[in-house]
Amino acid sequence: FRRLVNQGMIQGSSRFVYRVLFPESYSIIQPELVVNHNPLFITEGIYNELMKFEVSDPIGRIKFLKDAFPNNSIIQAATNSILTSKLHVNVEFVDGVELDIDAFKKSRPEYNSAAFILENGRYICGSEVEKMSKSKFNTVNPDDLVAKYGADTFRMYEMFLGPVEMSKPWDTKGIEGVHRFLKKFWRLFADEIKGLIVTNEEPTAAELKVLHNTIKKIEQDTERFSFNTGVSGFMIATNELTDLKCHKRKILEPLLILLAPYAPHIAEELYNLLGSKAPPAEGFGEASILNAPYPTFEEKYVKESSKAYPIAINGKTRHEITLPLDINQQQVEEIVLKDETVQKWLEGKQPKKIIYVKNKMINVVV
Repeated sequence: FRRLVNQGMIQGSSRFVYRVLFPESYSIIQPELVVNHNPLFITEGIYNELMKFEVSDPIGRIKFLKDAFPNNSIIQAATNSILTSKLHVNVEFVDGVELDIDAFKKSRPEYNSAAFILENGRYICGSEVEKMSKSKFNTVNPDDLVAKYGADTFRMYEMFLGPVEMSKPWDTKGIEGVHRFLKKFWRLFADEIKGLIVTNEEPTAAELKVLHNTIKKIEQDTERFSFNTGVSGFMIATNELTDLKCHKRKILEPLLILLAPYAPHIAEELYNLLGSKAPPAEGFGEASILNAPYPTFEEKYVKESSKAYPIAINGKTRHEITLPLDINQQQVEEIVLKDETVQKWLEGKQPKKIIYVKNKMINVVV
């Protein structure tokens, strides 16, 4: 083989809660010193402030908490020392970094009566990227995500996380963006009310440019295993075709074939919706998009034929005009002098000369 590709590890984004411990409240020898057996949790922001005090300064820690939370009976009953414990919390109980307190309380019997000191009414957890592990409570069940978002969203989000060789953290919040992209891609083909909206109209030059730029990018990215940039390429193409209001078969069908290795389920479904019938491989099985010929990149559709030139009046950019690439000095002067915006800045004066630097800029000297 030519090359060995080792896939990077999908890491977990761990979440933490911070428990406050008053040693005297857990004393067995001196039960009269017990303050309150209810667990007390502080948010990450308060924990970070607390950590500014040295462990050797227990009175300073107590004073900080008592001054900050004068109405908290547990803290006010504390006497001379305080410890903290940083604990992993199940990511299923956290939305982003905000803890679902009710779910957390139900997770263990000893937390049923737990008290929480909040920030602006919310418990904010700490976070850290670590190895995904059951012991760190940061694992994600792919079956649950597939049931909620579909297999195509799941696989494309894994690709989108980063380069295939690199380790990268999983963040379930980010999967929504890929899911929205696939729904937007679907809307190029079908409308919830009208159904299929694909037409047989001939594509415009702008639409062909989007398609062939995408063919070139996806082919290159896929061959070098750069799947994350490939997914990004699909997103860009979908946005551009949406802006162009393109629903044309000659653009969308090749784009669908490009997408098939990345999102095979939605690609197959839309291919059937289009009524396209690629022959089954070697006469076996059903007609499938996987048997459709791969789109061919054609340079002529992406070759630039014009350029937007900044127009400067005495060195200060005032306007922009799009001109053909093969235009000459005389043609430039004629077009520039006829432009209304340029005439406005000239204020009726006759320019001394017009400097035309091909592929760069135009300067009108008055």
